[in-house]
Order: sequence, then C-alpha cells, then structure tokens
Amino acid sequence: MDFDFEGGGIITNINDELRTIEENFSVEEIYLKYGIASLMYYEAQDFQQLIVKINVERDKYSDTQDRLMFIPLYKKVYLAQRKKLLELYDAVKNRTTKIIPEPTREEMQIYTNESWKYLTDISNLENVYLYAENRIKYAIFKTEEELYTLRKYPSVYYNYKSNYVGGVFSYRYDDEIIIYDKVNIISDGMHHFRLYCNDSSKASDKRALLNIMAYLNGCPNFEFLANSEINNKLDELYYRFDLLDCIRLRNPNYLKANVEDTFHLELPIIKNIKGYKMIVFEKLPHEGILDLYHASLKQFEPLPRCVFLYRVFEYAASYHYKPTIMPETYTPEAALNYYLSLALNYNCNPLYYMDWKKQQLSNYFTVLKHEAKVILEEWRNTPYLARKTPGEIIYLTGRNFTAHGASGNMGDRNMQYDYDKNYLHINNINIVLEIIARYVVELLNPKLQNVVERRKQYYMERYKKIMENKEK
Repeated sequence: MDFDFEGGGIITNINDELRTIEENFSVEEIYLKYGIASLMYYEAQDFQQLIVKINVERDKYSDTQDRLMFIPLYKKVYLAQRKKLLELYDAVKNRTTKIIPEPTREEMQIYTNESWKYLTDISNLENVYLYAENRIKYAIFKTEEELYTLRKYPSVYYNYKSNYVGGVFSYRYDDEIIIYDKVNIISDGMHHFRLYCNDSSKASDKRALLNIMAYLNGCPNFEFLANSEINNKLDELYYRFDLLDCIRLRNPNYLKANVEDTFHLELPIIKNIKGYKMIVFEKLPHEGILDLYHASLKQFEPLPRCVFLYRVFEYAASYHYKPTIMPETYTPEAALNYYLSLALNYNCNPLYYMDWKKQQLSNYFTVLKHEAKVILEEWRNTPYLARKTPGEIIYLTGRNFTAHGASGNMGDRNMQYDYDKNYLHINNINIVLEIIARYVVELLNPKLQNVVERRKQYYMERYKKIMENKEK
C-alpha cells in the first residue's frame, strides 16, 4: 500500500483496504490456522495488519503535525474492527459460526487451564464455543481500549520515540502504557522501557513522569544518556538501592554479623483506568517536591539521604506550612512537629514487601510508622535527647549534622561515618523524615492520593506459584 497525503490518497487507500477486509471477514467460519493457539490469542488479523501498515507510514514522519494526521485513520480502522468483532461474537453466541478444526478435549483442558475452566458436563464442542465467546469478547475489549486511548489520550498514537529509561519496571508494567500529560512510557516488548514524547513535550514533563514512578516504586530511575558506559553504571547502581535498608538497620545485630536477608520489595500495582492496561497521572501542581524526593532515593547512605529528605520537608514548609498556618515566627522545629503528628495518622500509597522467612507480605509504610513510634519513645528515654522535641532532634542532630558536617576544634567533632553510632541515629531520623515526606508529597499533590492498589490479595497472586513450587 502506497500512502500519499496529497489528493487524499492515503484516505482512499485506507477506505479501499477496509472495504476489502470487511468483505472478506467471515462471521460464518473461524479457521484455526495454528490450532488452539489461534483461539487463545485471537485477534482480527487483517485489521491488525492494516494498523501495522499505518504505523510504518506514520513513523516516516517526525513532525508532530504530520503524525497527527494519522489519528483519524486509526479510529476508522478500529471502529470497523469493532463492528465486525461484534457481528462475529453474536454469530458465535448463536452457534451459527463454524470453528474448524475443532480443538480436541485434551487441547482444551491442557492449554486453556490458566484462563478457562473446562466444563466436563457439556460437550467438547460447546466448551469450544464458550471459549471462543470469551476470546472474541476479550478482542472487543482490547479494541475498545484502543478507541478510548485515541479519544482521550491521542498523544500515545502520535508521540515518537525518545530515550530509554533505566530502573526497575519490568515484571509489573510490561503490558501497560504509563501517561503523564502528553508524555508516556511503554515497554519495547523486550522488558526495556522507553519514553515517548512530541514537539510540545517539555523536559520537565518527562522528568515529572520519572519522578512519579520513582516515588511510587520506591526505586530510583533515570533517562538514558548517549554514553552507554555511564548508563550501565547508573543502572547497576540504582538497581542496588533498597528502601528496605531503613528497616534492616533497625535490627541491632544487622551491622554486627551476617544477618540472613529475607526481604524483597514489591513494585506497586498502580490502578488502571476502566480496567484498561493504562496508567494515567494528571498534571500535578507541585512537581518540584517529587524532584527532591527522587533525589533522596539516589542517596545510598543515610547521611546524604537525610539532606534530601529534609529538603522535601523544606519545600512543603515553604509552599504549604508558611502560607497556610502563617506562624508569627517560623521555626523548622515547629513545622516538623506539625507535619509529623499528621503524617503518623495518614495512610499514604502503600509499598509492599515480602518477608520470605515468615512468608508474609507487609506494607512498608505501616511497618515504618510503627518503627517511627518506637524511635520517638527511644528518644524520650535517651538523656541527651529527652528534653528535645522530635522537630528539634531532626533539625539539630539530623539536618544540621548532615548538612554542615564540620565542627569542633580542627574538626574533632566532624560528622563521622561510624556505622554503629551516627549512622544508625541518622537512619532513625530518616525513618521519621520518610513518613513526613510521603505525607507532604501527597498533601501538595492530592491527585497522587490512592493511585495504588491497597488490597494484599492482588500482590499475593504473584507468589502463589512460587510458594507452591517451594512446598513441592
């Protein structure tokens, strides 16, 4: 097919091809070219091949205005596909469609058992028809998904490839489109994730989307650079970051011996729209606070991480506490106390982790809040800290200590990386700051509240087979 924008050539060709496809699309017979697999992965092949051809033609153009001209063509093909699939579904439901060759009972029981329950009290042919209804209905659902995307988020279709994304995404978001404004992230089909944008996309939009994903995942990420060596180093470095270290360091024996590590952080299940494989974030009013939080995830040691977590609080103090509370005299200690009391009673988006030793799935932030309350009690019973408020402890022995570092005569009271003393104290401060940071990020960006699935059973699905294999 030779597309030509001039003289309406492309429209004429699409109409001609569609007419041919519709004329040849049979609702009287489903031919299973590859046996049961053709039914398992059923799709309207001729329509899909036409979509591929449009993709090829679209990708010959890099200008957004040129690529926009293909949107009506996509809609036209998917509308025609939906019409024919609905006709086929009715025909299958009325049993006026022949399915040839008929899959055997053994094929139906073996190959469809994960998505379909074979009914032994009816004939094999009736099982085949019921399964066909199921697969065609799914094909209609996927077509509706494409039409919804074209209607609500057309930039997904006219965006062009930008850079790859480094970080942990693979097992959770492989089949999903992740959208922020007119920027999106999609898997390339090989478990690598890539940014897509257009001429009107801003660098800040791409950064905001990466920051949101880092915040929800609890893992740092980055946009690939031209230098592959640096990309590999950053990818390996960020992969090693683990938010669970905050909890590990609460174990008094963790730095004294080889403690068995049985924790594994889960990526969150972010809620989809209408059940479609689509994650959409609306434009946020305070993208800047997510920049600071993401920076904190890129600090592996508690000391520098404390600096960036404190900056998250400072941002909230500037843009929320001061203009809202309007204290006569602002002190960071008072603002810290204010946010801490609210944060300890707030349920932020969850992050679950698996404890393999206990075979138990826990919400990281529920555990972190419990630890924060224990830490506050420890501070109340520590002579040097007992007379200070939590805000004063965080500001004086956390923020000032890590930000300035040098003190005393010729540095005799310098900040030290003595892992069993200052290191653990700063980790305790970070636990409290993390609780505050999560609260203020969602306070200033309410559209981020409750975007993650909270129900544990959905996360446990991933572990059922693993645990079954362990028991064997």
